[in-house]
Amino acid sequence: MSDSLIFGCSALILKRTIKNDRGLVLVSAALMLTALVSVVLVCFFVLGHGAGNDLRYQATRRRMHDVKRALLGRLADARGGKDITACGGFISDYGEPDDMTPFAPGTDNFVGVLLNRQSVAAWQGWSYSGSPEQFWAGYRSDRYLTPSPGEWSDDPPFPHDLRDGWGYPIEVKFIQDSTPEHTVIEIKSHGSDGLTGGGGNYKEDVEEAFYWKRSLHVIFQLDATGLGLPDGTDVDVEARTVYPFRGNVATKDQTVTITVNSGIGSGVYDFPIAPPGNMDPTKFPVGSRKIIWTLKTDLSPWGGPTADTLLATRMVLIPASPVTSSPPGPPRTYSISMQVTI
Repeated sequence: MSDSLIFGCSALILKRTIKNDRGLVLVSAALMLTALVSVVLVCFFVLGHGAGNDLRYQATRRRMHDVKRALLGRLADARGGKDITACGGFISDYGEPDDMTPFAPGTDNFVGVLLNRQSVAAWQGWSYSGSPEQFWAGYRSDRYLTPSPGEWSDDPPFPHDLRDGWGYPIEVKFIQDSTPEHTVIEIKSHGSDGLTGGGGNYKEDVEEAFYWKRSLHVIFQLDATGLGLPDGTDVDVEARTVYPFRGNVATKDQTVTITVNSGIGSGVYDFPIAPPGNMDPTKFPVGSRKIIWTLKTDLSPWGGPTADTLLATRMVLIPASPVTSSPPGPPRTYSISMQVTI
């Protein structure tokens, strides 16, 4: 075989080998690119799924706060009731509901009452009590809570649902403390699976519980230095607390004897009055309440007012407080101070 022939065959073999190697490289690169794209897509799917649940959780929290605001009004946003003079909300306006579970068993989610006054025939309209309490009570307007567009219906059957970020109903329940008295409201979403309990992947329940009824402790100081009352003079002062109860205006009265020395005397009012003074000491619904102080002792011999004279009125905002124990204990008493000069 000649040298030229051998050289020609070698060149041909080398050319075909290089071409085959290029094909293998292209195939390998394509496979690697496909694998990389698959990994990226899987990562995006996982991250996107997590981000979607994040957004649904945030939407759920927003809607639960909307429910709390429908119940408590501005007290849902203001801690301690400071810097606000009125709050609104179903509990503040209506007080204790006619029924804690107004719907049939299995459908006792109270959120339906907030969505539409028509849901229960017993809910009354907004009304004014007139003198002497001069207080508003009842169901204000047609609803306290409006759901997102596309979820609303004004037609029966009732109750309607408010849905969380995953599309499941948000629940509002009235529950007992350890007394037991129904003093706690629980707002709950059952998470991404819509089932009670669970854990991980947003399946756990999302809930908030707070006291919607509390006792009231009033420290009252009477300044009668302008009258020159003899030391040791007893003065009776009545405090009448005005509040809504099942859509109507209710009152609780308590008279305290205040002993005046050097023109100053003080007394303490605790509402509700504990037994034996009151065998059913129901706590007050939180929200806007009114206290009226009336003199019950005739002080005209010293140049003061006569008995049954109005001394002062004051609006009090009793705030809700979070439940921090399980089961919930009785709520803490809310305290205020008041000073009146006669």
